[in-house]
Amino acid sequence: MRKSDPVSIWDITAAETEPNQTSAVGGKVDVAIVGGGFTGLSTALHCAEKGLSCHVIEANHVGFGGSGRNVGLVNAAAWLPPQDVLKILGEDYGSRFINRFSSAPEYVFSLIEKYQIQCNPTRTGTIHAADGPAGLDDLIARKAAWDRLGEPVDLLSRDEAASHIGSTAFYGALLDHRAGTINPMGYCRGLARAALAAGALMSAGTTVKELKHEAGLWQVVTNKGALMARHVILGTNAYTDELWPGLKHSFTMIHYFQLATSRMSDRIQHILPYRQGLWDTGKIMLSLRRDHTDRLIIGSMGHLMGSHHGGISYRW
Repeated sequence: MRKSDPVSIWDITAAETEPNQTSAVGGKVDVAIVGGGFTGLSTALHCAEKGLSCHVIEANHVGFGGSGRNVGLVNAAAWLPPQDVLKILGEDYGSRFINRFSSAPEYVFSLIEKYQIQCNPTRTGTIHAADGPAGLDDLIARKAAWDRLGEPVDLLSRDEAASHIGSTAFYGALLDHRAGTINPMGYCRGLARAALAAGALMSAGTTVKELKHEAGLWQVVTNKGALMARHVILGTNAYTDELWPGLKHSFTMIHYFQLATSRMSDRIQHILPYRQGLWDTGKIMLSLRRDHTDRLIIGSMGHLMGSHHGGISYRW
């Protein structure tokens, strides 16, 4: 088990325990997976269930990166509005892309049910709130696009949004009935538990130093030994380094922080009464969650630097 401090409120409140099964690095597998977040763990689970031998190598611990720290919204769409996706990718590929995203929450919740993952799931939708008139215009255009695609998304008036959110600050909102929320760290740990049970191997606290391709196999060199693999999957996302030349530069790093209150019980019953997760249309985005213990969790873009001694500074 790790001895490091918790990385998020989700880390502290997750009902799923952190997997403590660590395999030695060595031998040969079908698939070596670098990164123990959503990508790596889901890949390991699905590979193992298909009879492939696989080994997850994680530099820190399961869910250490963005997978265990994010807002926990299980959304059914990409960041871009659907009409823009269709313009960029074209009707054929754009429709496929949108359909895959639209079905994603249903698949996530089916995995949660199948493996009994303890991650406090809610399936009451998510709220995209308009922070001003321009934001409302954007949501109206998105609503029209979703209507054309036949998706269950409602446009809430200002009063309707206020009753769902508990604040009159927003000009309206989209309520996406396909979506929901989870404790993301709990989901990570549940995926890890299921992958291990299916036969996957896992090594936490292990850093991949080099990849070498020789005679049709990959040699995965780590700080704790090396293994051979037919295939290698890099699931490191924002924590991608120079392991694969140039890959790091395909990501744009944007910091996001969250602050959690103590349990507020009766004082916040009017805030997000249906426990939908919220994010807004602001350029500097705001998110809001109410978790299963009645904490409010508020997030925004930026980087909180400093300590209780030196104060907090804000930077991008």
